[in-house]
Amino acid sequence: MPNFKLLFVDDEADFVSTIEEFFTGQGYTVFTAANGQQGLLRLKEHLPDAVFLDISMPHMDGRETLRVIRHLDPRIKVIIVSGYASEALACELLDGGAYDFFQKPIDLMQLQQTIERLALLKELADP
Repeated sequence: MPNFKLLFVDDEADFVSTIEEFFTGQGYTVFTAANGQQGLLRLKEHLPDAVFLDISMPHMDGRETLRVIRHLDPRIKVIIVSGYASEALACELLDGGAYDFFQKPIDLMQLQQTIERLALLKELADP
């Protein structure tokens, strides 16, 4: 999907590497960060269309990162991707402005469908 930029913020290097390889191969522009602070720097540098955010990370967790992203640009779609989340936490994050929530291990095809839907919504909004 041309002109659709993704940012993956996760401290699991193997997961990030797999995701980056998969979505770059699909034609997306992919940026990565290992924690929330680094993610916010990448966000400011590259202005992604969607951010995929882990919850449990060093230095700045996903909750705080989500709050800052919502403050910086509420239009950016933030998708939570976590292996340590409960239903209550998922509801809290969705109420806090997350667009969607995925539990690890993640189904890449399901994630791709979400990204395609977001890219289509962007295309329809910015013809």
